[in-house]
Amino acid sequence: MRPFRSDELASRLGERDWEIMTTVRSFKYLTTRQICRQHFGLAAGNGPIPRHANHALARLRELGLLTNLDRRIGGVRAGSGGHVWQITDLARRLLGEHLNEPASGRIRVFEPSTTFLEHTLAVAEVVISLQEVTSSTDITLAHLQVEPECWRSYLGLSGETRWLKPDLAVVTESGNFEDHWFIEVDRATEPPNRIIKKCHQYQEYRRSDREQAKIEVFPAVVWVVPNERRRDQLRGRLANEVTNDDQMFTVVTTPDLGALIATGATDFKDSKPSRKEGEK
Repeated sequence: MRPFRSDELASRLGERDWEIMTTVRSFKYLTTRQICRQHFGLAAGNGPIPRHANHALARLRELGLLTNLDRRIGGVRAGSGGHVWQITDLARRLLGEHLNEPASGRIRVFEPSTTFLEHTLAVAEVVISLQEVTSSTDITLAHLQVEPECWRSYLGLSGETRWLKPDLAVVTESGNFEDHWFIEVDRATEPPNRIIKKCHQYQEYRRSDREQAKIEVFPAVVWVVPNERRRDQLRGRLANEVTNDDQMFTVVTTPDLGALIATGATDFKDSKPSRKEGEK
């Protein structure tokens, strides 16, 4: 079968096809289950992957727009839900034309390191959890930045340019209030000393007043960790080694992230996120 021309291929794509490719491009890698939670109405948990979702992804693969890695998250027993997808360079070019975007660099399809892949998927999981929380409450996910758009530059003590690199920058709205958050996704693969060092950098960035000049408040910094043992470990180190002014730093497990976002600045027992009142 001859390859399709770009215009022919674009004509074969529906709205959901474009949305899937855009989502996968945004996160670099996504599992089948994560894609299904965003685009096929699959609830969080271990429910079966809808058959029509598998067909849709297989079709995009056959058209040369998506590809899946050799490895699966959870191994063979994870079934189709463990497949990890990324877009191809052909999909990148089609998306650029479809969305009238300027030309971007080529996408190189390769098998990433386990550490990088697991962290990337964990960040995506946090975003999907935020989307699910806000869709089921009166909270709005008003703004979301992923890497590298969420990175912040500022001047260090010697006048050098430094970069703060959170995993996510998020703004949520509830009533007349906005909550601002920097989110760090921790996989318990780094020594706690590195977390402490990053917290000190957040304090340095706060003292630069760069963020406050733009949004009037400084965002809360949330470390999302994989288990209670890691949570307790980091909370203990932070309590002993970091001055937590205005309860700037919070450590939660992934299941507790929704409660933190939902309760906002006042009710979550371990946090007082930065909040400002807006005009509605």
